[in-house]
Amino acid sequence: MNSPNPIRPLSLPPETTVIETPFKGDLLNRHRMAERLTAYLDRLKDGAVLAIDAPWGEGKSWFGQNWAAMLRAGNHKVAFIDAFEQDYVEDPFLLIAAEISGLVGEGEKDEWKDRAAGVMKALLPIGTRALINVAGRALLGSSDLTGDFLEAAKAAQGKAADAAEEWVKGKIEDHELEKESLQHFRKTLADFAALQSKPVVVFVDELDRCRPSFAVRLIERIKHYFDVPNLIFVLLMNRDQLEKAIKGVYGSDTDARAYLGKFIHLSWRLPRDQSLQTSHPNHVDRQFVASVLERYGFDRNRQDAAFDFAGDLASWVVVFQLSLRDIQRACALYVMAETSWTGLIAYLIALKIAQPSTFVGIHADSIETHRECQKWLSSLIEKSPDGEGSWPGMYFRALSDLHESRLSGSAGFPERLKENFGLLFGDRNRMLNGNPFKTAIERIDLNVQAY
Repeated sequence: MNSPNPIRPLSLPPETTVIETPFKGDLLNRHRMAERLTAYLDRLKDGAVLAIDAPWGEGKSWFGQNWAAMLRAGNHKVAFIDAFEQDYVEDPFLLIAAEISGLVGEGEKDEWKDRAAGVMKALLPIGTRALINVAGRALLGSSDLTGDFLEAAKAAQGKAADAAEEWVKGKIEDHELEKESLQHFRKTLADFAALQSKPVVVFVDELDRCRPSFAVRLIERIKHYFDVPNLIFVLLMNRDQLEKAIKGVYGSDTDARAYLGKFIHLSWRLPRDQSLQTSHPNHVDRQFVASVLERYGFDRNRQDAAFDFAGDLASWVVVFQLSLRDIQRACALYVMAETSWTGLIAYLIALKIAQPSTFVGIHADSIETHRECQKWLSSLIEKSPDGEGSWPGMYFRALSDLHESRLSGSAGFPERLKENFGLLFGDRNRMLNGNPFKTAIERIDLNVQAY
C-alpha cells in the first residue's frame, strides 16, 4: 500500500544517453524540427556548418543526441563530440580527426591516421618559453629537449647561430612539406566523404561551455581543415556565450557576430511555445512540467494537486521563459514545499528562480515590492487571452489582489480575492490569517535565526 505522503527525492538521476528510439517521449515536439533539418541535409552537398542555438538548459544536448540517433537510423555516418568534456586536448583538430576516424572503414584507417598526424605535427604549438629554453641551454641531452627542439639544438652546436634560429630555419624548410600534408589530408577526407551515399554529419555539443580559446580555435579548425563536400558540422551552442568567447580571444571591440558568421552557414533556434493558454492540457510546457513531476513519483491518474501546480508553473515558464533545467529546479522546490497552495507556491518558486531580488522583497514584506508586483501583474492581465475573464488572467488577478491585501494592511482578504481563493490556495473553504506570502516562502526558503 502506498504511503499517503511518501518521502520524495529532491533530485533526479540523469537521463540515459543510450537512445533506442529517437525522440521517444518528445513532449516539446522537437522531432518535427529534426525531420525538417534532415530534409535539408541532402541539399548541402558542398558541405556546411549548421548551428542550433538556444540558452543553457534548453535541451540542446537532448535534441542533438536524438537527431543524431535519427540520422544513424537513416544510414547517415554520424559522429558526436562533447567539446566541453574534451577541451583538455592540445588542439581541437585532434579531437575532430579522432572522432571522424571512428567512421572510417578499417581498410582506410591507417592512411587516415597518417594524414591526420601530418597535419597535427604542424599544428602543435611551440611556446615562447620552449624557444627560450632551447636557445638558453648549451647542454645537449636535457630531459626536456625532444623532437624538433633537440634537432635544433644539435644543429646549433658549435655554430654562431643559436638553437632557436636553427629551429626557425628548419620550420621554413618544412613549410612546403606541411602544406603538402594538409593537401593530402583534405583529399583523403574529401574522398571518404564523397564515397558516402548521404552526407556525413559531425555534431559538436557544449561548445559555448569550453575555454574561450579552445571554442574559437575549434570553429576555425573546422573551416580551415574540414571544409569539404558532403561533410556537415552541427554546432549545438548558446550563440551569445560563443560571441563573448570570441571577444575574449580577439578583444572587446571585435564584431563577434560578423566573425562567427564567417564560419556558420545556417542557424536555427530551438522553438518554444509562447502561448499563455496554459490551461489547455496539451500545452507543451504544461506537459513537460507534468512529466518532471511524474519522475518525482506523482501519479497523474490520481488528479494529484501537483498537476494543478503543473498548469500554474507553465504560465510562469512562458512569462519568464524558464529553461527546461529551470523547470526541473522548480519541481524540486515544489516537492520540498509539500503544500496544496499550488498557485501561490508556483508564483513564488518562479520568482525565486527568475527574479530573486523580487522574491527577497516579498519575503521582507516590502511595500515597494508589493506595489511593483501589482503593476507588473496588471500588465500580464492585459496580455492574457480574454483578460481577467479566463485563465491565466484570473490567476494573475488573484495574485494582484493578494499583493493589494498587503498594501492595504487590512485584516482578511478583499472580496474579489475570495472569489478566486482556490486559484492560489487550493481549498476554497479555508481562510488564512497572517501573511500568506511569508508562510509559503518559508516552505521553499530556509528561515534560520541566530540566537
